[in-house]
Amino acid sequence: MAKSKRKGTLNAALKALLAGAQTSAAIKIPATFISEMASLPDNEKKVLAELSQDQFNELLTQAELATINAADSAATGKEVKGLVQKLLVKVDTLVPTKPASAERLVHNLPYLSIGNLFKGRDDELSKLTSQLTGDKPVAITQAIEGLGGIGKTRLAIEFGWWVWENKKCVDVFFVSAETPEKLRASLASLADEKMLGLTGQKEDEQFDSVNKWLMGNSRWLMILDNADTEDAACAVEDILPSLASGSVIITSRYSRWSGAVRSQQLGLLEPQQAKQFLLERTAAHRVETDSDEEMAERLAKELGYLPLALEQAAAYIAGNQYSLAEYVEEWENERQKVLEWYDPRTMKYPVSVAATWQRTFDELKPSARTLLRLSAFLSPEMIPDAMFRKGIEIANKAAELQCKEMNVTKAGFELKEALSELAAYSMITRQQKGFTVHRIVQEVIRPRIPEADQQSWLELALKIVDNFAPTKSSDVRTWLIWDDLRPHAELIAQTADHAKITEPTSRLMSVLDCYLSAKGIYNKAEYWSRRALEINESTFGPNHPNVAFGLNNLALLLRATNRLDQAEPLMRRALKIDDATFGPNHPNVAIMLNNLAQLLKDTNRLDKAEPLMRRALKIDESSFGPDHPDVARDLNNLAQLFGATNRLDQAEPLMRRALKIDESSFGPDHPKVAIRLNNLAQLLKATNRLDQAEPLMRRALKIDESSFGPDHPDVAIDLSNLAGLLADTNRLDQAEPLMRRALKIFEDSLGRDHPNTQTVRNNLKNLK
Repeated sequence: MAKSKRKGTLNAALKALLAGAQTSAAIKIPATFISEMASLPDNEKKVLAELSQDQFNELLTQAELATINAADSAATGKEVKGLVQKLLVKVDTLVPTKPASAERLVHNLPYLSIGNLFKGRDDELSKLTSQLTGDKPVAITQAIEGLGGIGKTRLAIEFGWWVWENKKCVDVFFVSAETPEKLRASLASLADEKMLGLTGQKEDEQFDSVNKWLMGNSRWLMILDNADTEDAACAVEDILPSLASGSVIITSRYSRWSGAVRSQQLGLLEPQQAKQFLLERTAAHRVETDSDEEMAERLAKELGYLPLALEQAAAYIAGNQYSLAEYVEEWENERQKVLEWYDPRTMKYPVSVAATWQRTFDELKPSARTLLRLSAFLSPEMIPDAMFRKGIEIANKAAELQCKEMNVTKAGFELKEALSELAAYSMITRQQKGFTVHRIVQEVIRPRIPEADQQSWLELALKIVDNFAPTKSSDVRTWLIWDDLRPHAELIAQTADHAKITEPTSRLMSVLDCYLSAKGIYNKAEYWSRRALEINESTFGPNHPNVAFGLNNLALLLRATNRLDQAEPLMRRALKIDDATFGPNHPNVAIMLNNLAQLLKDTNRLDKAEPLMRRALKIDESSFGPDHPDVARDLNNLAQLFGATNRLDQAEPLMRRALKIDESSFGPDHPKVAIRLNNLAQLLKATNRLDQAEPLMRRALKIDESSFGPDHPDVAIDLSNLAGLLADTNRLDQAEPLMRRALKIFEDSLGRDHPNTQTVRNNLKNLK
């Protein structure tokens, strides 16, 4: 604007300003501002036109506009525009008597609020509403991020209704941002007569008109929905400068935003909230039963507390007038059919659960698709990154299969790239040691693999897990891996078994059995032990070393659970197989000899047990030398037998030698060391050296609690032994709680009728 020497007196220039708008009040305005204010949108001109002269004068004063006069250097156009905007902001705060007709409320929200059915998002909604609680408009630019179906759009819409009902903004706009083209078209459509009523016939003209309006106004909220791809996110970021005057909420599965966009991650519903949603959403439409509470809880868990899956289930139940139990049964038997079901009228969602992630999957590069497909065969628990690093060659084969399907040039598997891309699209959740994939995503991904390739993908996933599974799973030092791997190993082994894949399925089952047995989880271990043995007998025949291995594992479990009559024939058969396969002096034979000797000792056949123990010791010393852990095991077993036959003077040096070997081999804090400490302590107690025995018992207890946790059967043995020593030294008040704790552990892990349980129960009675 050119500089002006005109005095700042008020004059009758309103007609020029309003460009035809009518008013009943004679309002004068500084001529300096006429040209700038004449370009305002019609709705803002109307607001000014309906003010009285006194109201207008007060606005001019408060907005610091009435001070410009001939003595001032006239403001530039940019400065005037800023002052005019400041004046418009003052309208609401300075003119409480403004007629209601001056406020035009417009929205295009696509769905009604669901009211009390909007569960579990109070904190997230509060974070949004807190930014618009003041009287003055505050511009916010925020992305609500998360997995498809997590409820991002619903949260944004509920926020939009809160803004609308509380009149925090004059206008609330809902704009599709799925693609750059949809974003532009959706923005242009706001020029429609029912919305802003702006000029322009062609899309480009309407877009420019809307863009100009948005830059010139501030009291509006815009929801940019489903900016889920990199292209869509870039298009949104490109238009953000022109949206700086108002407030913008972006919903997106994509998470790579610039620093100008604040992120708000949206998680799954809490179990109780998910359960209540199912009950309330289906109320008056479902067949009610006495099991509704239980079924709702179960179904919510099955659906992984994912809002879209819960809504689809509820709409399905209500539409078919099912009971919750009927839906659960259908979910279990026809999962894919249920996931594909879709009713847009009742669900108010553009696609079914099954189709929710397909568009995102189609955006992914080969490595990301490969990782997601392999993970779809695993548990929804945390998946270790290290499993794919170790199995990189197997993953490369899967990537080749994926590239062939996509008809693209073969490329190697890139784990870091895959993790980064999947996290960016909210398809996985990163954790310290790995990542998780939602169970419903897995349910959707698996059946969409081409049918001809289904078995190949399953076999590759199985090999990835088996390759990562440590063989010596009974060794506590492998449990950092096994504790994370267990849910994936159990699921993939079961799936592969149903698909009749025998190898490496049976091997994985066997090491699962050893791991679970070592942890004292005997009921689950037995299932895997028996199934692995069945597969190996069917695959290799009755006399194969793999069969002997399975027989031995099952026999050890039966011995631990006091089924000695069932264990013995299995041990004898395993010994016979290995003796025939490897010869009489092989270390595998020594293992079988030792195990059978222990069972004979348990059944008081000590004269038959001793020669087997001595033979095992001779084999291992000859095979490994005098300081091997297997030799320590043999020494310990023989020493125990000496103790049982009152040859304590012969037993003690063997025990001390076994302890020394294991401390040297495993370190001072290994469970095998705890076994040796306990046995030596029992011998010291038997020879009335209680002061020497007690510290060994306490050390053994500390090792086992640290290794196995507080509720393991080995911990119960340690507690019982220590309690017995405390009772012998007349410290009954200290002994009783240890004995009670040991009794509970044995009852929970071995049952009320196990000999260990009965022994401790009797010892507890004798304390009183």
